[in-house]
Amino acid sequence: MPFLRLYIALAIAFAVIAAPGASAVPSDDAPTLVHLLGYIAVDYPATVANGRVKDASEYAEQHEFAGRARELLRQLPVSADKPALLKQADMLVGLIERKAPGEEVAARSEALRDGVVRAYHIAVAPRRVPDLALGARLYAQQCAACHGADGSGDGPSARALDPPPLSFHDVARQEQRSVYGLYNAITLGVPGTGMQGYAASLSDDQRWALALHVANYLASAAERRQGAILWKQDKYRAHFAGLSSITGRSPQHLRAELGADGPLVLAYLRSDPQALAGKESPLAYSARVLADSLARYRAGQPDEAYALAVDAYLQGFELAEAGLIALNPALKQQVEREMFAYRNLIKARAPQAEVTAAEVRIEDLLDDARGLLEGAALSPAVAYSSSLVILLREGLEAILLLAVVVAFLIKTGRREALKYIHVGWVVALLLGVATWVAATYVVDVSGASRELTEGITALFAAAVLLYVGFWLHDKLHAQRWKEFIETRVHGALDQGTVWSIALVAFVAVYREVFETVLFYQALWLQAGGDGRHMVVMGFVSAAAALVVLSWLIFKFSVRLPLRLFFGINSVLLYVLAVVFAGKGVAALQEAGKLPVSPIDFPTIDVLGIYPNLQALGLQLLLILAAAVFLMLNRRRAAG
Repeated sequence: MPFLRLYIALAIAFAVIAAPGASAVPSDDAPTLVHLLGYIAVDYPATVANGRVKDASEYAEQHEFAGRARELLRQLPVSADKPALLKQADMLVGLIERKAPGEEVAARSEALRDGVVRAYHIAVAPRRVPDLALGARLYAQQCAACHGADGSGDGPSARALDPPPLSFHDVARQEQRSVYGLYNAITLGVPGTGMQGYAASLSDDQRWALALHVANYLASAAERRQGAILWKQDKYRAHFAGLSSITGRSPQHLRAELGADGPLVLAYLRSDPQALAGKESPLAYSARVLADSLARYRAGQPDEAYALAVDAYLQGFELAEAGLIALNPALKQQVEREMFAYRNLIKARAPQAEVTAAEVRIEDLLDDARGLLEGAALSPAVAYSSSLVILLREGLEAILLLAVVVAFLIKTGRREALKYIHVGWVVALLLGVATWVAATYVVDVSGASRELTEGITALFAAAVLLYVGFWLHDKLHAQRWKEFIETRVHGALDQGTVWSIALVAFVAVYREVFETVLFYQALWLQAGGDGRHMVVMGFVSAAAALVVLSWLIFKFSVRLPLRLFFGINSVLLYVLAVVFAGKGVAALQEAGKLPVSPIDFPTIDVLGIYPNLQALGLQLLLILAAAVFLMLNRRRAAG
């Protein structure tokens, strides 16, 4: 058997790794163990028939592999499931020693493999939908020379290889292999053969794309068409939730679960994984990526683990926050705290046991959140309130700022500059929506990039608002007020001032739009058909409330005496600067660009108050700066 000799080399490598006197267990033992158990499940049935050994050397190797798998399992970190898994490993070795039927050994090996995956949080799915076109290009560049242009194992370099390359059309073998198993082989390689590992030369996304392309050689076009028809039947959709349902299971697995239709549906979804992409909820995505993060940390890749932990929050949990706030705001805050704590542990290179415990806590919390949000479509009341909260929360600061600026221009008789305000916020609105469209359909804009943009613009806005607030307050004193009236209010606004006003309007709106659209996209999927009209109603209600609020602000403001107007709005701008500063720091923390040092302090999202030293520290500095400015300004006025 070609693959038998491939795994002999693997077994030798395992023996060297686990030999007495080895200084440390390699950090990738769990994925290697899964890889080995998958091989046993595939190859053992061919070595024994009716209790008799068909090939003594192959049987001996299978026995050795099972023993090595047990040793690898013993060396893995302590887990609540480990004792039960070790018993299963003992049973597997015993079955092979008794020359048990192939089906029984294969089932036991697969069960043990699945248990290891669950217990050690091994990610069996990619972070995003693999690009099949990329997989085809990579196959032509990297694999066709050996495996052949159509995967038959007859490439021009095949004759020089011993053992010869595998044919991906071998039904008996390929039906027992998952996409994850192929990904593992591409990642780890096979020592002693021409199959090298591609972990260093291909990215994670590229290896998943290549694995999925190879997996698609098994099914015919006709089988995929049958699978597409079956997929439209609701009875099969419940069995496929998220990418792991098609990358972590084999055709044989699906046949046992769903009968003859199972492999056909799997064949279709492997050829069109995008059909499944919309089914994975933000919370499911978050849990899956966190599991991948923990696996990377255990594999000695803390930087990748940290990046995945950030991604789990930004691309997953954050998009489900609005619905959770409406149902259980305390749970939402607890998940956020635990996710930040998990990231801090990774950064601190904490022991694996601590990082694992933190990830398990988050998984439990996410399960609680799923129970609230994903048991069924959101109720109409929750869909409405969630939609209302999203727009009110994201639009409040922008509306306040725009209302203040509009009132200022009207109050000082500079209505001709209003068009620049409208240009600023309209362009921001359009550009925000265009950014979302580009990020969704054209380029990959990560959640970290989104938060980085929001954080920088928020801090910029805070600096501008603080300056304008100081400037307004400075005009309250008699001599400076007289100069302002004579040189500014009664004169034309210069071009720089006009564009500064437009820039403030742009920043105030753009920093909110992109994220707001993403929140509504996630809520739309959660609400389902019956709740979507309530999402629209919530949006309309929030928009109406923001319009009324802005109208009241400028209506009230323009009736104030001019100096009192300046005084009130200078204070309002100070407050907005502090709010924007807190939100800017929080966004950069969510993007993983700033550290998070939690403290015991209440969270007040609408005021940009978050319980960590970095955000509160900056806000305190701004408050102290404002106090010092007021004190110095009063001394100047008294003098």
